[in-house]
Amino acid sequence: MSFVVGLWSVMEVFVMWMLTGTAVILLLGCLWMLARRWAYVNVPELELAVVKHSGSSKFIRFLPSGRHWIVPFREDAKTRIDLSPPVVKGKTTGVQAIGGLSLTIAWELAFSLDPMRVNPQNQPQIARLLAKKTAVTAQKHLANSLHHLIGSYTIEQLTLPGAHQKLENELMRQIKRRLSPLGYDVSRVMIGAIDMPVQVKAALEEAHKQEMQTEIEARALARLQRVISQFSDADMQRLIELERIHKGQSGVVLPYPTMSRQWAVNSNR
Repeated sequence: MSFVVGLWSVMEVFVMWMLTGTAVILLLGCLWMLARRWAYVNVPELELAVVKHSGSSKFIRFLPSGRHWIVPFREDAKTRIDLSPPVVKGKTTGVQAIGGLSLTIAWELAFSLDPMRVNPQNQPQIARLLAKKTAVTAQKHLANSLHHLIGSYTIEQLTLPGAHQKLENELMRQIKRRLSPLGYDVSRVMIGAIDMPVQVKAALEEAHKQEMQTEIEARALARLQRVISQFSDADMQRLIELERIHKGQSGVVLPYPTMSRQWAVNSNR
């Protein structure tokens, strides 16, 4: 009888240990599930998590892509920054060149984001900025840079050969200087069409035509001067005499021999 009682006691202890172990395992499982839900963060590729204080929403740190642990109920990492390289396009109106002429300029800006390299003292402001206004911030800085840059050029300078490439290079330097401290990595800046009033465009085209005509005449005159410079004094005297005979003493123009032969051929026809 005592053996049965002892065996029963052992079984009771075993069952108690089993129940206790099961409860502990269930508790640990619940804690693990809660930990994975509240303390474990998985940040996808091309995203950056912004860790804030759960109560005050105060910025704490950035988390790059990968798996990370945070302090549950104290830290929150729901805010994300998209790091995929965007291409922003637009037009800036009212850009004034020297003289006050208003232009409309099309542009394209390509960049990526790297907030981790920003000065830690500025990261709280950058986190709020890039989480909501990434493209808008880039557009505003580029438009402002265009106003400053074009304001130092005349319309004539903007239409010179190579001016477009020069503008893009200068704009690239300015926009990099502005956006780099904000976590932007600018890779390309392109300036498209520069639209101006129709009457101004027509005047520029007419001026260009006159300039081309003047250049053609100048080259022809230079060639003539080179030919004349090779004449001797005797050649020059013969040319002068030929011109005098051509005009005639009484003002009647006498044709050159070549011209007379041409007229004779035409009259025979």
